[in-house]
Amino acid sequence: FLAPTPDQRPSSSSSRTRRPSHLTMALDPTTTLEALQHAGSMLLAYTDDTKPTLNAEIIGVSSIGVFAGLAGVFALLTKNLKAKNFAFTLSEAEQAAVDAVKSLYDPTEEDQSLTEAGTVGFVKRKALAEKAKEAYQKGRDDRDVRDKTLYYAEIDPSFLAVLLRAANPSGSGVFYDLGSGAGRAVLAAAKLAKWKKAIGVEYLAGLHKEAVKYEGKFKRVGGSPTQFLNKDFTEVDISDAEVIFVYATKYSRDIDDVLATAPVGARVISLDRRLNARQFKLLKTIEDPAGDLQLVFGYVYEKTKLF
Repeated sequence: FLAPTPDQRPSSSSSRTRRPSHLTMALDPTTTLEALQHAGSMLLAYTDDTKPTLNAEIIGVSSIGVFAGLAGVFALLTKNLKAKNFAFTLSEAEQAAVDAVKSLYDPTEEDQSLTEAGTVGFVKRKALAEKAKEAYQKGRDDRDVRDKTLYYAEIDPSFLAVLLRAANPSGSGVFYDLGSGAGRAVLAAAKLAKWKKAIGVEYLAGLHKEAVKYEGKFKRVGGSPTQFLNKDFTEVDISDAEVIFVYATKYSRDIDDVLATAPVGARVISLDRRLNARQFKLLKTIEDPAGDLQLVFGYVYEKTKLF
C-alpha cells in the first residue's frame, strides 16, 4: 500500500538537508533504543529531491544492540512519517487538487490518522476490498479465482501529481486506471489535469460500487468528466488512451497484452514494475519516499511503436 504523503511543504527554496553529527550508540539495548527514538529528526533528513536520506553513522553496536537498534529505527521511521517530514514540491493548483481528493476519502481527523498499516481510512477501504474479494470468490472453483492479482493498494495523490507532470498530458486526452479499486487515482487525475474523460476499470463489483459512491461526492468538487467500469481490464478498448495508470505490483502478464493495444504516443505510468516490451521508452523514474516505510518506484513510459 501507499501510506499517505503528509502535506507539509518546504518553507524556502534553499538547501533543506540537515546534516546531523555522528551518533554513537551504547551497547545496552534499552539505551540504544532510547537514543534512536530521541534522535528522530536527526536521522531522517528532508530533501527536496524525491528521496529521503538517512544521514547517520552508527558505530560501536554490539550483536545484542543490533536488534534493539532495528526496533528503534522502525519506531523512528514511523514517528517521522507521523511528524510529516516528507512532501513533494507541488504547485498551488496541484496542492489544492490533492487536498480536495484526500478530503473525499479521509474526511475526518480519525480517517487521516496513521497506523502501521496506513491511514485509518485506507485500512477501512482495504478491509472493504477483502470483503469484495471474498464475495467474488464465493461459490467459484479454485481454478477460476484470481487471488494472486486481486491486491488492493492506493497511490498518494501527491505522488500521482508528480508522475502526471512527467507524463505531460495534452489536456484533451483520455486517462485510464486499469484496476481502479475505490477510484482514488481516477478522481485525483480528474482533479489534477484536464481530460476528455478519466476512466477507471475495476473487476470486483464491491470496489466498483465504492468508486461510484466517491464519484458522486467528487461531482460537488468539480473536475474532468469521469467514468467507472465494472469489467476485466483485458476486455476494455484503450485505443483512445493518452495516459494509462497501472499499480502493477501483483499484475499478471495480461497487462502486457492490454498495453500492447495502446496507441503510439500514449504514456504509461507503472508503479512497482518496469515494462519489458520494446515498444515502450522509459521517460522518467520517480521515487515516493513515503511508501509504507520503503521506496515505491513510479515509471513513466511512452509508447513509441505498435509492435
